[in-house]
Amino acid sequence: MSALAFRLSIAPALEKFRPEIVHACDFLARCHGLIRDETAPRILHYGPAPPEGAVHVPAALFPSGARLDGEGIHPVASALDDMLAGKRETALFPKTTGRLDYDALGLIFLLLSRIEERGHQARDRYGRFPYAASLAVRKTGKAANLADDAARDIAAALYGTDTPPIATCHQILVTHDVDRLKGYHRAHEPLRHALGDLAKRGAPGKAWHRLVDGYFSREPWRSARALMAASEARGLASRFYFMGPSAHPMDSPYTARMPKLLGVLGREIAGRGHVVGFHPGFETASDPALWQAQRAGLENALGFRVTEGRQHVLRYIAEDTPDIWNDAGMALDATLAWPDASGFRSGTCRRHAAYSLRRRRTLALDQVSTAIMDFSFFGGKYRAMAIDDALDEARKVAKICKHHGGALVILQHTGQNRPPQSAFFERLLDLAS
Repeated sequence: MSALAFRLSIAPALEKFRPEIVHACDFLARCHGLIRDETAPRILHYGPAPPEGAVHVPAALFPSGARLDGEGIHPVASALDDMLAGKRETALFPKTTGRLDYDALGLIFLLLSRIEERGHQARDRYGRFPYAASLAVRKTGKAANLADDAARDIAAALYGTDTPPIATCHQILVTHDVDRLKGYHRAHEPLRHALGDLAKRGAPGKAWHRLVDGYFSREPWRSARALMAASEARGLASRFYFMGPSAHPMDSPYTARMPKLLGVLGREIAGRGHVVGFHPGFETASDPALWQAQRAGLENALGFRVTEGRQHVLRYIAEDTPDIWNDAGMALDATLAWPDASGFRSGTCRRHAAYSLRRRRTLALDQVSTAIMDFSFFGGKYRAMAIDDALDEARKVAKICKHHGGALVILQHTGQNRPPQSAFFERLLDLAS
């Protein structure tokens, strides 16, 4: 498709937020081929007093919803709450579908950068920003792809058509977090838990299954080869994200204790045309030294470099984690996800550039929302759904990704060899492919 050039105009009072506004504009280029050019006749104006003939985006997020200091850009929570409640003259969220009567550029930046998470007091038991606190969820009741809609609305105005061209291509990214290499984290655990099933819970059947799954599951080969075969049958590549060496109780110590096994498995995965990536441990989301040490340990065991992955337990600190990944030369981070529900934590189904809230600049790192996760549907920790209900929800998400030319990111953990997870995964790949 042919790109369309536009000239960005910013109201003088908002010039101090130019890096953030430009970041949102660059998303337009990725989505719809809209290129900034200071000599272009078409004008996109942000803020009050637009030039004659300009496509006008009213400002809401800036200046009142954000503040600047020596540590970068921060949200102003009270102002964001007012915008959510419709108490401001200019709307941050769309009022009428297909109309540019709201701050579409500010909304794109808000969602992609995750600025609303910075300094937010609400955290779950793992220290994560909660789904229910998200402005998009509070507005729509779901993790909607509002950034895609905002980009489309701007593109429609600039192209002069209700159906602007789409510059991205739909793809399916099948990912697997390897939270344990064998059927256990530590060799004594299945036996200890089985004894508890017998002595405390009077559940011999559960004890037996625990021992079988722990010591006779044929892991990691059973899971890895079955997952690769499922992807290969549909012309897809699986992406396995392994942990580095860690002694933290929330992490698995397999890289330190079983490096040879990990190396053999990693080389088989890569040799079959699949991807091997990194799954940084529980305490790494804001600790660059620990993050780097764990990746170095993983790469030492594998014998090759890894450039993509996802944070363990989806631990993510908006002002720290993207910078850590970017500074380490990583290409893709799939951490952005909601454990409670399917959807798009960064408001888009597309890959997008990360943003440094501390440095106030666009990063070389790409991020993508993981939209569908096994543990979000099953197991009872968050939900316990029937397979058909889970597939219905997944089908709606997949349709959005296809419509916008987005990346449908699926997470299926290794070791999920029993129903409903195993049956769900096969059927999910069929509906998505």
